[in-house]
Amino acid sequence: MVNGIVVKIQRFSIQDGPGIRTTVFLKGCPLRCIWCSNPETQDPSPELGYYSFRCINECNKCVHACEYGAISKNQEGKIIIDRSKCVRCWKCVEVCPSGTLTIIGKQMSEEEVVEKIMKDYPFYVASGGGVTLSGGEPLYQHEFTKEIFKICGEKNVHRTLDTSGMAPWGVFKEVLKYTDLVLYDIKYLDPIQHKELTGSNNKLILENAKRVGEEGVPMIIRVPVIPEINDHEENLRALAEFVKTLDSMLKVDFLPYHRLGVSKYEMLGRDCPLKSLESPSPEYMERIRKFLNSLGVKAVIGR
Repeated sequence: MVNGIVVKIQRFSIQDGPGIRTTVFLKGCPLRCIWCSNPETQDPSPELGYYSFRCINECNKCVHACEYGAISKNQEGKIIIDRSKCVRCWKCVEVCPSGTLTIIGKQMSEEEVVEKIMKDYPFYVASGGGVTLSGGEPLYQHEFTKEIFKICGEKNVHRTLDTSGMAPWGVFKEVLKYTDLVLYDIKYLDPIQHKELTGSNNKLILENAKRVGEEGVPMIIRVPVIPEINDHEENLRALAEFVKTLDSMLKVDFLPYHRLGVSKYEMLGRDCPLKSLESPSPEYMERIRKFLNSLGVKAVIGR
């Protein structure tokens, strides 16, 4: 039995592959994209979440429960968390009556995850759906990912891997044996800019994309459109030239930047790097789509 750390299991998803799907978000990611909408999946270990809007602010149970001085109150009576002192003992979570404090990330076995996936099997059959492993980076927990996919394959469930491609090829190739479709994120083509924006250059990511194509596994390229960052003509032209070299690519999905992750940074006690950035308009996304189509790339606007 293999255990992994799961952030969330989202049922009835229609955005992460064909048909109706169950998307399993795993913890841990080697990248730190400044536009990340799931920052709670970056740290590979369970961590403390604080939903300030739920806080009663009068019970003081979490303050008294913390033996390490990580939780206190300011002059306005609001809870303050010093995460440098937090040892993740979770005693504050245990006594919190309102769900203000919670644990982000739960240890589960592959059998527990598959059991939840199989609850929606009739919907997969009717819609051509299945399971999608996402994150974070599901290849960060590659053994866990492989075992879930292996069992799902035995149960005739379609398997989609949502990945940044940032993993050793030996690990990636082993998981591909049990993968039916790859959603492959490509964020920026210039390696220097990619490192500035994500914390790593993209050499391995681009190499692995070509290898996936050579393996013949169907692949959809997904590109987050971040206004004034990666949406300029030079990057889009480089993207078009690169994806046309991929043997098994089906299409390119352009995903407009959204602000759903902003509140998550607050919940984790972090600053959101792009908290003032607005989402691109549908009209702007359509112009990008037409531009890529003019370059000979089948492009669609995702969600």
